[in-house]
Amino acid sequence: MKVLIVPNPFKNALSAEAAGQAMKEGILAYDPNAEVEMIPMADGGDGSLKLLIESFGADLMSSAVLDPLGRKIHAQWGFNLETRTAIIELAEASGIRLLKSNELDPFKAHTFGTGELINEALAKGAQTIYLTVGGSATLDGGFGILKALGTDFLDKSGHAVAVRQLADLSLVAALNFDRLRRNLHQVNIEVLVDVENALCGNEGAVRIYGPQKGVQPHQIQVFENIIQHWGNLLTAASNQNIFELVGGGASGGVPAAMAACHTQVTLHPGASFLMELIKIPEKLLDVDFVLTCEGKIDSQTSYGKGPGVIAKLAHDQKVACIGLCGQLGDDYDSKISFFYAIFPINKKLLSPELAMEQTASNLRYLAGQIYALMLLKPPEVGDEGIT
Repeated sequence: MKVLIVPNPFKNALSAEAAGQAMKEGILAYDPNAEVEMIPMADGGDGSLKLLIESFGADLMSSAVLDPLGRKIHAQWGFNLETRTAIIELAEASGIRLLKSNELDPFKAHTFGTGELINEALAKGAQTIYLTVGGSATLDGGFGILKALGTDFLDKSGHAVAVRQLADLSLVAALNFDRLRRNLHQVNIEVLVDVENALCGNEGAVRIYGPQKGVQPHQIQVFENIIQHWGNLLTAASNQNIFELVGGGASGGVPAAMAACHTQVTLHPGASFLMELIKIPEKLLDVDFVLTCEGKIDSQTSYGKGPGVIAKLAHDQKVACIGLCGQLGDDYDSKISFFYAIFPINKKLLSPELAMEQTASNLRYLAGQIYALMLLKPPEVGDEGIT
């Protein structure tokens, strides 16, 4: 039996590669003769940098930039001198993985460090920049990036406004992109978005992703009002309706800001772009079933995240795609899902810390069980190892 494993990372527990390796080991422990190919996946969020560096033959670079709370860190990025192509993963400088849970502060967190990485790429002579967005700690609408790139923030009288955090945007009446556009002259920016959400509204950046970045229920409308105002500024400065951009709300609104500030910006669905790059659709033609995984599978998975995209691709080619997850969201609806089946990997209730520690062993065990099920014969292994 041929199996394709396309794993996504388990945040704070396992990388995509480690998760995929655990599943592969579980299958081979059951059947050493199984044909298993494992290809770590990225969708524009964590792990995209490594995948793109390998695909584009870029060198790994490191630069000192600001993290989401303004502290100096070293962030990695990629650059191919021959093709003048830079690869920047937003999560490296502005990612939620850089903050402890008690440090989440959506009022103060910003994307300035990602803008600094773009400036580093420009200084190297980049003519094409791949910016992957996803996994951010921010809900700043991308103003941090635009500030780093040279945007002028103006009040009603045309005077400069110092914008240091989200609340300062309420003082801004207009944006001037002249300096920024000179800096980005003849530079193409390809933005890989990890979700399809728009900037505002019930399915927008604030209401869907604000809570995981630290927004409290009573603050939702406050943030929505600020981001709505920011969207109006971007729309006025760019002569396009920023609110209609598919994926404009990814990473707290970064794609909306990038699309508004520069004419040579293209937004791509990150998961689809990367899967085409590593030829996943072709590989689906020659397998019996697909295994994918993510820390949590819920309604957000269908908004363009990697596991949801691979499930749709497999469904369209009449190949069963089975998802493994640490947690299955209450809002997951199997009736409208493209997954053949979903299995949470934790057999009993555990603390989040203990569950993360045992992610690899649980993935290993359950992958073997699923392989046995797909063979339609009883497994010979026992129940030991799963928690």
